Amino acid sequence: MTIFPKLTMAAAGMSVLAALAFGTPSFAQAQDAFSAGSGAEGGTNSQNLHTGAQTTENGLQTAPQLQGATNGTIGPQMQDATYVTGVNTAGTVRVNNLANLEALLNIIANGMEILGIAWGGPTMIMGFMHMAAGTQDAMKRVLFGAAGVTGGLATPGCINWLVASARDANLFS
Repeated sequence: MTIFPKLTMAAAGMSVLAALAFGTPSFAQAQDAFSAGSGAEGGTNSQNLHTGAQTTENGLQTAPQLQGATNGTIGPQMQDATYVTGVNTAGTVRVNNLANLEALLNIIANGMEILGIAWGGPTMIMGFMHMAAGTQDAMKRVLFGAAGVTGGLATPGCINWLVASARDANLFS
């Protein structure tokens, strides 16, 4: 065995990797309307409303000005805000009981799936073995095993469907 073909393939692979890594330019810092400090029209914005990440004024870089709905808070702004009066919610903690119930049901459903597959699979295999031997109850074992596997696989979907129906019907609010 010669090592020359292996070295040739390794060198070719490394050169392709180096060409891809270092040869192509990265366009992550390309100049566009937002990073140029100009307006959305592409020209200079004369009203001093900047959309760029950094702007330049008199040779100094400054932070962009907040405008419109970005006055520094995340909530609704000015006229969009809704105030609820007459309700005392200080100290009230609301527990999402549906999330806790859904987590418990998911654990149970996953356990049922594992048990259904763990019992149904070997039962079905034993049924096939008994069928080959000519035993009379072989088909019953195959059907019980198939029912166990099918029930195990169907349990999580059915439980998730029931929980989603309860959530959509507002049964837990």
